[in-house]
Amino acid sequence: ELVLFNATGSQEIARCDLPARDGDIWHGLAPQLKVGFAYGYRVHGPFEPDQGHLFNPHKLLLDPYAKGLVGQHIWDNSHYPYVVERQNPDGPLDTRDNAPFSTKGLIVDPARLTSLARGPIVPWRDTLIYEMHAKGFTMRHPQVAEPDRGKFAGLSRGPALDYLRALGVTTLELLPIHAFVHDRFLVEQGLRNYWGYNTLNYFSPHGEYGAHDPIGEMRDFVNSAHEYGFEIILDVVYNHTCESGRGGPSLSFRGIDNAAYYRLNPQDKTQYADISGCGATLNANNPHVRKLILDSLAHWTDAYGIDGFRFDIAPSLGIDDLGNFHKDAPFFQECAADARLKNIKLISEPWDAAGGYHVGDFPAHWADWNDQARNSYRQFWRGDRGKARSFAEALSGSASLFADQGKPAYASVNFVACHDGFPLYDLTRFAHKHNLANGEGNRDGGDHDFSCNYGIEGLNVPVEINTLRERQAANMLASALLSCGTPMLLSGDEFGRTQGGNNNAYAQDNVVSWLDWSVAASPAGRARLALTKRIIALRKQIFAENAHTDTNFNIGWWNVWGGPMSEADWNNPDTRCFGALFEHGGWFIIFNASEADARFVLPPLQQGVWQQHLNTAQPDRPAGDRVATSGQTIDVMARSLAVFKHDISRTIGKSGHGF
Repeated sequence: ELVLFNATGSQEIARCDLPARDGDIWHGLAPQLKVGFAYGYRVHGPFEPDQGHLFNPHKLLLDPYAKGLVGQHIWDNSHYPYVVERQNPDGPLDTRDNAPFSTKGLIVDPARLTSLARGPIVPWRDTLIYEMHAKGFTMRHPQVAEPDRGKFAGLSRGPALDYLRALGVTTLELLPIHAFVHDRFLVEQGLRNYWGYNTLNYFSPHGEYGAHDPIGEMRDFVNSAHEYGFEIILDVVYNHTCESGRGGPSLSFRGIDNAAYYRLNPQDKTQYADISGCGATLNANNPHVRKLILDSLAHWTDAYGIDGFRFDIAPSLGIDDLGNFHKDAPFFQECAADARLKNIKLISEPWDAAGGYHVGDFPAHWADWNDQARNSYRQFWRGDRGKARSFAEALSGSASLFADQGKPAYASVNFVACHDGFPLYDLTRFAHKHNLANGEGNRDGGDHDFSCNYGIEGLNVPVEINTLRERQAANMLASALLSCGTPMLLSGDEFGRTQGGNNNAYAQDNVVSWLDWSVAASPAGRARLALTKRIIALRKQIFAENAHTDTNFNIGWWNVWGGPMSEADWNNPDTRCFGALFEHGGWFIIFNASEADARFVLPPLQQGVWQQHLNTAQPDRPAGDRVATSGQTIDVMARSLAVFKHDISRTIGKSGHGF
């Protein structure tokens, strides 16, 4: 049953039965339909929870394919298919009408969604991802007009895009911008779902991110970003919806066909198979659900010009009914064969909430977030024993995870920090999470961040501790950005953002999460930003000279005595200082995670000198002002990273300074 409303969704206009059926499609003639009308569905069928059926015609349901939305979702007990006050999801049936509190679909003029040109195709080898939040990036930006702050419009103006281009990143990855709902338990505590991993609709942009016209403003942003040379990647959530698990509301999918859209427990269909950790999981084993996902992806690539997608809890798309993951599952095959999705970047979050772990297991054309590399950067620089080998593995592209599977090094997405967990600099400020503001008694959020406060918890510390923290953050950042693979930088880490010790700020739609641009403008923030730009420029130079292969980067590993690393060196749990020599370009990086200064013999290459291009212990020194001869012994400061380039055309003279 189709229900039509006026343009604001506040007044019902007509109801139209859909009496005809072809296969699984119900249809009918609705002559009253006009562009700009709001609409929804009421679906008739059995309310039989023991069979997985939760039909209830008293509930107005959002069309899963709605291209635009009207009205803000308001939580009310009428949204539930059962009488929620009875606290029994098996019944009785609730007969209250939820339409006054529901988000409706909007009949959008197709002319507003004409094909939008895709952006520049950045080769994986040149890609540098910047993970950002559509609202949080500009919410406190002093150069963005007040009405545009926190909106798509704010991102499409000069201040945001000029800044990002100067930073040197190539690809902007937005946290979820599909329409989502703020969880009821958060709203009742005065909180909101900031990250947006609580999808209501997979075809419409989130209304709060539009000042007046979310569709047009999102398209304008993508167009502007493309003109600046950026790719746009969306973080998408096809593993669960805002309807949560057993006892959740019927807002769209559940009321239309609960047993088809969600994975049910075959032994007890009142229960859900929860791979997502959010109560229920979309059923990608159902062909109609797969079609919905593929149609959604195609809609965003066509109507919005989106260049790629990062899939939250991606294993859910390839897990069969027995719980086994298959990289040739129907979804992956259909995605690869879909001409609408040609030449887009596909990135997985390759683990799930049910213990599944599949880094490197996704199809050949996918890249994967690499948490093993992330942990290695953090543990090695923290000074943990026995981490030299895993750190070197991460630096060289995690071959055991990717190259051994026939995948290129660029399939490894390397990062120190992402939206989930501590930001980069908080990894050096807090040894423990401080999440009380989330309203869960500090129980939420991970407990294994591999962080260190270097003596005192929090932001206010003596100068000597702060100096060490700055260096350690620079060490981790440089390690990730200079590793073989695809680097990813968390928004704000380039200038030292903080979340005050909160490592799960999903519910902090406030100054905890919004970027504080006064930090970026401070002397410390400017210095961090300058260093980040310098590291990014170094990465581009190093990898341009080592771009002959996508799969195996040939790196030689050197010990402090100027010889190749031996098995004994790798197996020594106290090995914390060694170097990496790239095959091409003469680039050499020394890593010293020890608490003591080291004497390091530079590789004895013939002719020329070693020029220092970066030293995290002396970040202000210009490139090339310190030189050393091949085979010379130099001092490397404790807990520091230094980058050298071999220059065969130069000798040490008046223009240079030795070590």
